[in-house]
Amino acid sequence: MAEQAYEVVMPKLGLIMTQAQLTCWHRQEGEWIDKGEILFSMEADKTALEIESPASGYLHRLVPEGVTIAVNTPIAHITTTAGSTTPVRGQVEMVDETPAPAAGVPVPLGAAMAAPNVGQVRATPRARMQARQQGIELVGMNGSGARGMVTVVDLGAAPAAVAASPLARKLAAHLGVNLAQVPGTGARGQVTREDVEAFVARGAQHAQAPAVQPATMTETRSTLGGLRAIIAQRLSASWNERPQVTLVTEIDASALVKARQRIEAEKGAKVSYNAFFMLALAKALREFPNMNASLAGEQLIQKEEINLGFAVDTERGLMVPVLKNVDRKDLFAIHETLTDLAQRTLAGRVLLEELADGTFTLTNLGAFGIDAFTPIINPPEAGILGVGRIAPKVVVIDGLIGVQERLTLSLSFDHRLNDGAPAARFLEAVAAFLENPVWE
Repeated sequence: MAEQAYEVVMPKLGLIMTQAQLTCWHRQEGEWIDKGEILFSMEADKTALEIESPASGYLHRLVPEGVTIAVNTPIAHITTTAGSTTPVRGQVEMVDETPAPAAGVPVPLGAAMAAPNVGQVRATPRARMQARQQGIELVGMNGSGARGMVTVVDLGAAPAAVAASPLARKLAAHLGVNLAQVPGTGARGQVTREDVEAFVARGAQHAQAPAVQPATMTETRSTLGGLRAIIAQRLSASWNERPQVTLVTEIDASALVKARQRIEAEKGAKVSYNAFFMLALAKALREFPNMNASLAGEQLIQKEEINLGFAVDTERGLMVPVLKNVDRKDLFAIHETLTDLAQRTLAGRVLLEELADGTFTLTNLGAFGIDAFTPIINPPEAGILGVGRIAPKVVVIDGLIGVQERLTLSLSFDHRLNDGAPAARFLEAVAAFLENPVWE
């Protein structure tokens, strides 16, 4: 039977995505993998995902871990013959911390294979995965494998480490907290960010410190990496490339609160405020299509679909899953889809297509007691709506002093696409729906 080969490329998640980091291979070179099994992990555009194998066969890797590579370029091929040298078309364009080649010249495949794994410990994918699961720190570990690579055998001699999330480790290092002293409340006793914050708040660290502290200041410096580096890069680009303006308005949320209470009483189920906010945005975007657009060079791209992204704070950083065709859904369908997407995003099970093709974004900081803020536009979208808390405030009503539920809306928009007056009318339309919500 003739040999069959399947080319694996770095996936493209959205129109503006140009590169992604291959963070981890889950199979070794030459190892057999079945279709549907996890092949590699990647990070790009506020996204951290595990990618399944598109075919069954023997893996032949073209790109090492820890490098950034252009989308749609080959990273591996899977063949039905072990040890095959089936050629792969094209060249591999990589972005790394090593000096870059001339503009427009891709890095040859041979150079890509020889590139060092910058800033990372040499370890087999299986050892790297097991180390993450057991909370073992690979930095400084001497490996017994080829070229000093850490193997699974080496992990058996490593001292037991505290199971903690990456965010908890970073926060603990910043605050000088010993993770071994922090009780973990996460899955299987894992220490979370909240555990570290609670530990510091209780003053446990201070209570165990010496009575007299030297008057010295210490600091920890590290290079941004992974998803945090991607978020920093994209937000900097958004701020520098787009003349962003923020409009703020405060509305009467009394009817909104009563509507939610009425639904709970009549239907016996709760509907999130975010579902109301998304329904309001969908109606306003249909009325003001220029807010549902993007700019490519000098070309205005008008979007027909209304796909709303919403910011989700995860252990790995901010992620923005997208709810598609919101204007075609009713309030309850929006709530169900929104809840499902948020839960799977937090659990790391969101799909590739659910993180792409957003046309506008919603971000809600009300749970943190925030009233107004300046949200940054998620490129290439035209705007983003920031929502604060709903809280009772003393106001003047018909010439009399009273108490009313109030809500602050913060709209940031791209001034290249819209002027202040149209953006203000758009925000006014959102506010009008929320002050008199009609969902039936």
